[in-house]
Amino acid sequence: MSLAWRVTATVVASAGFAAVWVHRFVLQAMFWRIEPASTGTWVSLGTVGVALLSPLLVYLWLTRRQLRAPATFQRDGAAFVAPGSPVQAGFLAIALMSQAANTFPFDRVPGTDRIGLPTDPVLQGFIALPALTVLAALALLWLPGAGLRLTPAGVTVRNVFRTHDIRWDDLLPGGPHPGRWTIRLLHRRPDGVARSRRIAVFRLHVNTVFLTTVLRHYAERPEHRADIGTQTELDRLGTGFQQWKAQPAVRGGRPYQPPVTPA
Repeated sequence: MSLAWRVTATVVASAGFAAVWVHRFVLQAMFWRIEPASTGTWVSLGTVGVALLSPLLVYLWLTRRQLRAPATFQRDGAAFVAPGSPVQAGFLAIALMSQAANTFPFDRVPGTDRIGLPTDPVLQGFIALPALTVLAALALLWLPGAGLRLTPAGVTVRNVFRTHDIRWDDLLPGGPHPGRWTIRLLHRRPDGVARSRRIAVFRLHVNTVFLTTVLRHYAERPEHRADIGTQTELDRLGTGFQQWKAQPAVRGGRPYQPPVTPA
C-alpha cells in the first residue's frame, strides 16, 4: 500500500470518525427535542446512517480504479513485488474508525439538553475500548501489512507481524491454484517435511490468476528465475499472460493454468 493511499485512507477514516462524533455529541441532543419522539428517532437513525456510509462511499469512489487488480508486479531492485491492496485495508480502517466513534460512552449533562462524556468513573473506563479501536485502524494502515516478493531465490510472503521465505526449489509440483480469497503454496520445509502456506490474495493488489500462473511458471522453469526483477522479464510475463487469456476456455471445469511461455 503506497504512502499516498495510506494518507488518503487516513483522511477519509478520520472524517468518518468526526462525522459520527458530531452526530453523537452535537446533533443527537437536537433530535431529542423533535416532536413526536418517533420522528426524532427516525431522523437520528437516518443521520447516523449517512455518517456511517458516506466515508465508505467516498473511498469506494476514490478507489474505483483499484478494484480491478492489475496483472503485473511492481519492480523493486532485483525483485517483483505485489503490494497490499489499498481497497481492503482502507475499507476496514474506515469501518473501525466509524465504529470507534459510535461506541464512545456519553451522558446527558445534568440540567441541560447537551450531551457530554460520562462523569461516572466506571463509564469513563469504557473510553479505552474505542481508543484501542482507533489505534487498530491506524496500525492497519501504517504498519507494513500484507505483501509478496519474488526474487531469483524464491518467494517472500509478508503478513502483518512476520514474513515467510520459500525457495523456488522447495515448491512442490501441482500448484498453486487460484482461489477466491486465498491460494495455497505446497512446499518442503528444510527438514524435508511437506507443508502448505496460505496466501491471502484478497489483501494483495495483483490479479490472482496472474499471480498463480507466474508462481507455477518459476517453480517449473528455473532458467527464467535469474531474470526476476528486470523490466524485460516483467514485459514478457505480461505478454505471455495476455496470450493465455485470449485462448478459449476449456469446458467441463477449471482450465489448467499453464506456465507463462517466452514471448
